[in-house]
Amino acid sequence: MNKRNEYDVCIIGSGAGGAVMAYALGKAGFSVVVLEAGRRFKPLDYPTNKETWETTNNPFVNPEERAKSYLYRYSEPEHLDLSYNYLRSKSKVHGFYNSGEKRTPPALDRVKGVGGTTLRYQGEAHRFSPTSFRYRSLYGIAEDWPITYEDLEPYYDKAENILGVAGSNKNPFKAPRGPFPLPHHPLSCASRTVKKGFDKMGLHLLPNSLNILSKSRDGRPACNYCNGCYLGCKMRAKGSMDVTFMKKAEAMPNVEVRTESVVSEITMSRKGYVNGVIYFDAGRAENRLRAGLVVLSAGALESPRLLLNSRSALFPDGMSNSSGMVGKNFMETLTCSATALFEEDIHSYKGLQVDSRAWDYNAPKKTNPFHGGVVFGVTALDLLGPLSYARLLAPGWGRQHKEFMRKYFGHAVNVFAVGEHLPNKSNMITIDPHAVDYYRIPVARITSHLHDNDLRIIDFMVKKCRQIAEAAGAVEILREYSSYDLSMISHISGTCRMGNDPRKSVLSPFCQSHDIKNLFVVDSSCFVTEGGGDSPSLTIHAIALRAADYIVNEMKRVT
Repeated sequence: MNKRNEYDVCIIGSGAGGAVMAYALGKAGFSVVVLEAGRRFKPLDYPTNKETWETTNNPFVNPEERAKSYLYRYSEPEHLDLSYNYLRSKSKVHGFYNSGEKRTPPALDRVKGVGGTTLRYQGEAHRFSPTSFRYRSLYGIAEDWPITYEDLEPYYDKAENILGVAGSNKNPFKAPRGPFPLPHHPLSCASRTVKKGFDKMGLHLLPNSLNILSKSRDGRPACNYCNGCYLGCKMRAKGSMDVTFMKKAEAMPNVEVRTESVVSEITMSRKGYVNGVIYFDAGRAENRLRAGLVVLSAGALESPRLLLNSRSALFPDGMSNSSGMVGKNFMETLTCSATALFEEDIHSYKGLQVDSRAWDYNAPKKTNPFHGGVVFGVTALDLLGPLSYARLLAPGWGRQHKEFMRKYFGHAVNVFAVGEHLPNKSNMITIDPHAVDYYRIPVARITSHLHDNDLRIIDFMVKKCRQIAEAAGAVEILREYSSYDLSMISHISGTCRMGNDPRKSVLSPFCQSHDIKNLFVVDSSCFVTEGGGDSPSLTIHAIALRAADYIVNEMKRVT
């Protein structure tokens, strides 16, 4: 059957931004096609009921898929600042994770599939604090966003209600708000144990706000606390985009999703408007599709890559790049973790992966030895079962190994921190001149280096995690790792920033290209700063709902 090849709207990507845009624009009556580079996953694809579940690092990427479409390159890794050498990542069992002189290249943990990386995320649903949008005005650092918390507040409300976010509104470090749609999840035994350390240090470990159901809702069951969120939620309690916004969008007759559709170029008319895309289907055949409006929601790596690869006479340096800012201000995530061992059994394999957070340092303070924000928390993450303990924590062989496992399985948990990587033009996404992917599309090159403020944040986080673990009664720190020597990128942003000045930004406050009025970029690329360590997904949802409202209102105005 011949496929339709003309739509009102073409959306590239079905993750945190694209799924919301498909829902909102489909609901407004537009004909919408979503082009998703990955495939569709089903609950049976997830490994949590398989014998190999503990050895499955990323169940959404097999070797064939990685070779096809998960390629990227790195600039030369930076030399480590050896004055911070005490921050090297290390384990009592395995020694140093990086004993060299250079920082490891980034390891991006992302997913291509219907739902995007929300398939793998841990469900954190955070509103950025009002201060996060005004760093330049309040603290003299970075730049202000062209929008405020108040601009996003009604869209935060809407996104939380559609998803069924569970949380507590008793958080003194966040803006006042009404009740969450669902009550917060109970703290796990591990979080309750480590909370004693937070309390002793005058810090506030609070229930995390999560896009994971605490009560059944919308035909989906409540969480069963299996702790396997990042392996894919078989229960569908986690509100990844495939079971929330995309499911609602695909129920509409005017919304179509095409999987395994890799976009190579956004096309333009001579009048300076985008008019469609060129993409490869699962059979590697090239297709052309026309659309009156294009929404790019491929993420902060792939969105700038596609713009930079879409060159023309009008935009010889890449589409929508008259400012030269496409790809600039790449922000990674600064992280650290201390694996704390306790004498008592804290059942660390039970519960939610990140059920608690401490926001005491989320907003910058002049008394801090760094600029930006930091949050702390407790997670089992990679310590979910006996094989994980045996591989990562248990020393020796034979009797020594068995004795440790019998005595300490379930006794270890990670005290972690996430810090803000402030924007810097020298950190960027460019196009590698020598490498192409399976479809012969030039791949992205990542340049992401640490600067003085980043090192001071990591230093603060590492020391504070140790102090919290010790105050909680940990008998030993078994592992420590941080972004000092291991580039562990999960949340990335900033590569098509929004702003009011077209000379200094790529997008308007509504995610509309300054250069091309029918092109929108709706994902974390538009971020100006990172939110002080908060997770980005809920802010992406809110920004997408706001952008969709703008598009609908503009269409009404001109018709």
